[in-house]
Amino acid sequence: MTLLKRGETLHINTISRIFGTRVRRGITYCGSLRRGIRHVILIATFQKNPEDVIPYRDRARDKFLFYTGEGLVGNQKMERGNLVLKKQIKDGFPVFVFEKKEPGKYVFLGEFKVLGVRRETQPDIKGQKRKVFLFKLKRVSNEVSLSTQGYIHS
Repeated sequence: MTLLKRGETLHINTISRIFGTRVRRGITYCGSLRRGIRHVILIATFQKNPEDVIPYRDRARDKFLFYTGEGLVGNQKMERGNLVLKKQIKDGFPVFVFEKKEPGKYVFLGEFKVLGVRRETQPDIKGQKRKVFLFKLKRVSNEVSLSTQGYIHS
């Protein structure tokens, strides 16, 4: 058994293999809303890269992360990944956060829990003002246990 520690850089394919889900969006989850969520992978972007055209305003302060929900155009809806993050407040499944550093390379920030959600105005991908969900998360661990097969579910 090994540990994935905060600050380690992984390739997107390695993250997908470790956590048993294909990471393609900012909010990816293993399981389903109907049968239950096992864990969530969040991809945060704090420092914008020239190739990033995604208008999310994620930010970090101390042990807290303020994560913009999913949806690129118009007001965001409480569905899919946004609903999963809201459900985490009550259900308590693990949320693992990675920061995108460059194409394909992501830094592990730790395991977090969602403390709450509020609305905020941010521009969409077309530059139009819209309402987004801003999730407040708190870091609960700097590492995760891995086996040779991947993440060990507790």
